[in-house]
Amino acid sequence: MTNEEKISRIKYLVDFLNKCADEYYNGFTPTLSDAQYDELFDELSALEKECGVILATSPTQRVGYEVLGELPKVTHKIPLLSLAKTKDPSDIVNMVKANEGYLALKIDGLTVELLFENGILTEASTRGDGTVGEIITHNAKVFKNIPRNIPYKGLLRVTGEAYIDIATFDAINEKIENDEEKYSTPRNLAAGSVRQLDSAVCKERNVCFMPFNVLEGLEDVVSRTAKIDKLKEFGFTRIPSINLSTDSDTKYITESIYSLKATAGKMGLPIDGIVFFYDDAVYSAGLGRTAHHFKDGIAFKFGDPHFETKLMEIEWSISRTGQLTPIAHFSAVEIDNTVVERASLHNMTFVKDLKLLPNDRIMVSKRNMIIPHVEKNLDAENRKEYILKYPLVCPVCSGNTTVSTTENNNRTVEVLYCKNTNCAGKNIKKFTHFVSKPALNIDGLSEQTIEKFIKHGWLLRLRDIFSLSDYEKEIVALEGFGQKSFDNLVAAIEAAKSTSLSNLLVAMNIDLIGKSAAKLIEDNFSGNVQEFLKAVEQNYDFTEIEGLGDIMNNNLYNWFSNQSNLEEFIAVCDYLTFKEIEASGDESSFFFGKKIVITGTLESFTRDELTDKLTKLGAKVSGSVSSKTDLLICGENAGSKLTKAKSLSVPVLSEEEVLKLL
Repeated sequence: MTNEEKISRIKYLVDFLNKCADEYYNGFTPTLSDAQYDELFDELSALEKECGVILATSPTQRVGYEVLGELPKVTHKIPLLSLAKTKDPSDIVNMVKANEGYLALKIDGLTVELLFENGILTEASTRGDGTVGEIITHNAKVFKNIPRNIPYKGLLRVTGEAYIDIATFDAINEKIENDEEKYSTPRNLAAGSVRQLDSAVCKERNVCFMPFNVLEGLEDVVSRTAKIDKLKEFGFTRIPSINLSTDSDTKYITESIYSLKATAGKMGLPIDGIVFFYDDAVYSAGLGRTAHHFKDGIAFKFGDPHFETKLMEIEWSISRTGQLTPIAHFSAVEIDNTVVERASLHNMTFVKDLKLLPNDRIMVSKRNMIIPHVEKNLDAENRKEYILKYPLVCPVCSGNTTVSTTENNNRTVEVLYCKNTNCAGKNIKKFTHFVSKPALNIDGLSEQTIEKFIKHGWLLRLRDIFSLSDYEKEIVALEGFGQKSFDNLVAAIEAAKSTSLSNLLVAMNIDLIGKSAAKLIEDNFSGNVQEFLKAVEQNYDFTEIEGLGDIMNNNLYNWFSNQSNLEEFIAVCDYLTFKEIEASGDESSFFFGKKIVITGTLESFTRDELTDKLTKLGAKVSGSVSSKTDLLICGENAGSKLTKAKSLSVPVLSEEEVLKLL
């Protein structure tokens, strides 16, 4: 097996074993037996040791989440400057005539610098203003595809783009009912995720990283593309690129640009252009820089092409919050090889600004090649008077609507809401999430079925799902149903009644309390719902749970402080039985119940082996030192964790002392 094949196998095993672990911890049918899992785990561990590559998300690593009070500043040793920009491929032709180069994707995310020392990721920082950035090492350690250990032992300084792929972006936005709160682009979501103080939030959003340059290290490699190839050997994802020779003409470069654009589409990567760089690192360095950018490259920007079509109608779509969002339906138009027929019009003010009426000629685009958007109304220029005809009653429940105004960037924005607190339309998304696979996993309740049940008055509150058997005669008579479908549905509901605290917390759709956070809460309270509710009642500080930060703590209390939410939670619990987790550990052990951090190089065992021993004794091992840390175990060559532990007066034990206590 070649080294490249080994790296590929490592990546496959990391993804597959994490999927299997997710199945195990979230109560789904396991793909593997314990023995099969252990066999693949051992193979992964052996490959990591052989190659010297360990990905941040590898199941062989126990990643402790970190919560910072603020992001420390850092001055970049080498400035991270921008590139000059062009929309004309001939500018690249003129540059490549001087020396060979290459084209690469310009990923639309947040530029991040990584520093590796002695094969270990020691620092990650944002670009900032190019001179001063912010340290985000705690978040980089949970990026999906950054290696935490590499075989290269010299100092290595890498720059690349932290991004969120389009599928993940769409999935996150799908969960947000209020159009005003949806993220506008993957870049905005990535930038906010990378700068989170709580690394658990960052991990939930599946941030990825793709390197595009080596600023320091690999000095014996002159070719920049060869350096990027070397990074692939270290476990990084290789950025798609195309080499250019000095005789590359405008036609070839233009075709290459759009070939790379198509590659980005197939891979689901958000991009905002293509970049050209000279391949010779020595030649590039000799070109110098301006105050704004280096002279060794240029960015080709696409711009968003606009297409003319005809507006057919404006539909008003209701969200879980009751907001009625105007949706433009227009004659189908093909943009970037996809057929586009509708786009959100956001709010009443946006429609008024465009003076939209059915049959108007409009210009539409896909902003950043992702989000369908109505750009202009070609028939509005001569329209002196315009009155927006909006629904006075909700299209779902016929309840009265109301116009709410908010201030946004010194501009008044009008938003339409349904006033009916019992509007069925508000509840469809809530019910759909409640029965979804990550939540209570009730098969047979699709969004369309839930909508039918709501319209018949059988579903008003979440707890009503458990009483659907009362409507056997009516449900069996529904079109598309029958006795067998009804029996299957009732069986699925009965099976869902045996669940876990974490599944219920996910089902209740508390902001940012996803599967990972819910599992941490479940483990803390041994799966006991009453203990959890008692903790909520007594204002328990959920940041005491390693991996939960202030934002999650606040979201929990904001949700449970709503009396109707609390009553619904308790009412649902009455129908469920919960699997409690048996306490583990040795209560007589010195380490039982302690929150421990390990740092430095150990002689008697690896860090994973010690972590495993301590966990079995009932300790909780974390990756970062805080005021909540009970103990720091310190090996040779300890760094900043030892310094921080001393500043916080955290007790420190040597490896020799630990061995005696064990």
